[in-house]
Amino acid sequence: MRINPMFHILTFFILILICVLPFATYAQQSSASASTRAGAADLWIEENLGIDDVDAQSAAMLIAAEFRKLGFLINHPVFEAPKQGNVYRINFRRLGGKILVHLSQENPLGTVIVEKQLWIDNIEEMIQAAPRLVDALVNNKPIASTVDMETVTGQEASELKKMTGESLWNIGIFGAAIPGADVVAEPGWEFGWSYETPKYAVGTEFRGSGNDDFMFVSWSIGGRYFFNNKNISPYVGGGFSIFGGSYTTITERREKIWPDEEYYYYDEHNTEGDSGLGAYVVGGISMLRLTKSRLKLELRVDRPFFSLPDQDIMPITIGIFFSQHYVPGRSGCWLF
Repeated sequence: MRINPMFHILTFFILILICVLPFATYAQQSSASASTRAGAADLWIEENLGIDDVDAQSAAMLIAAEFRKLGFLINHPVFEAPKQGNVYRINFRRLGGKILVHLSQENPLGTVIVEKQLWIDNIEEMIQAAPRLVDALVNNKPIASTVDMETVTGQEASELKKMTGESLWNIGIFGAAIPGADVVAEPGWEFGWSYETPKYAVGTEFRGSGNDDFMFVSWSIGGRYFFNNKNISPYVGGGFSIFGGSYTTITERREKIWPDEEYYYYDEHNTEGDSGLGAYVVGGISMLRLTKSRLKLELRVDRPFFSLPDQDIMPITIGIFFSQHYVPGRSGCWLF
């Protein structure tokens, strides 16, 4: 039987493909793998002071996983410093019961491109912290902007420490005047509560004054600013109030019952009243600020947002006020 030479040639090429193609494919895959590894960044665990190596490596693997989710090529975390190339450095430092996690990108090693850090209460919180650190580093945004309801750390949720102040009961007397009316130095009273810091105070007051011709009562909430933190300090302030007032005008009338009789005279009383919102401004001097008590001299002007038909009511008061610490649990606010 005669064999066609073309058959031998075709058989030879098929054998070549069968034998060589697997090696070519493996070489191509190896080349691709080497190329991928050459372009990948190293994740270096620099320091883990106070943290076990196993915990530090597990935390670093969480960081590496987050990078990979975003499409970054990251090698397996190592404890030895890379020689060159793009490096992500992570270290852990303990301060008392807290752990500082610091993540930075450096290229070359020692030249920081961007860095972020976050305090955590324990190493287990790296489960919540890892996505936030990587997000903040990759997008170069504040670490605080990455928090949500499921990733807040114990340090961020801890109780805030604030400047302390003092709660005070206030009581005082004042003299009231109504511009445009025959009311001068009419006695009044005030009772309230305030919370004071060295520079500011907020508080609420009930106050009132009146006689046969006029009356006003108000409930106000506002604040004050002290110009220094010394034992004696001037202050200014203001606020809003619910204000109610009335005023009685007296008109002299004359009348006679019979035409041949003389006139007799009498006073006709006309009372007007209203209530509504108002505002006030205040200024004064606070004394004995270094003790448990306070003594204040104060000038105050109340301006209701309404007026009566025949007489406006805008009380101007000058008074003296005493304040004493409020102590929770003490029986009664009068036991100074």
